[in-house]
Amino acid sequence: MELKDIDIREIIPQQPPFRMVDRLLSYDETVSEATLLLRPDNIFLDDTFQTAGIVEHIAQTCAARIGYYNKYILHRDIVIGYIGAIRQLDVKRPPSVGEELLTRIEVLSSAFGMTLVSAVVSTSQGELIADGEVKIALSES
Repeated sequence: MELKDIDIREIIPQQPPFRMVDRLLSYDETVSEATLLLRPDNIFLDDTFQTAGIVEHIAQTCAARIGYYNKYILHRDIVIGYIGAIRQLDVKRPPSVGEELLTRIEVLSSAFGMTLVSAVVSTSQGELIADGEVKIALSES
């Protein structure tokens, strides 16, 4: 199955109105990318997309990566993850309604149910929105 054919609802536990990923674009063992179009009904939009929404989008990009791995490679159920830590998050500017975010995560380390990723959030035109590191803790299955 190609990534473009995967319904994101099948690989992440978050559902509307809390779903902050539209599509998983790429997956490999260390790097994955996902998108989110900022629609007017997004719960993290005030005048602009709040920092909490950016963090949640990064975390759900991680969830999409882990969900894809569990469902299509290991043939297991989806695992719930939690944000364990946020380090060195630098938001350059808050994005607005109508902008599409492209987030690239790279796994820096993974051990004992914890995964540390480096994340870069850009617009679809390539403008840097935010970067930083997020630690994700996976629940026990």
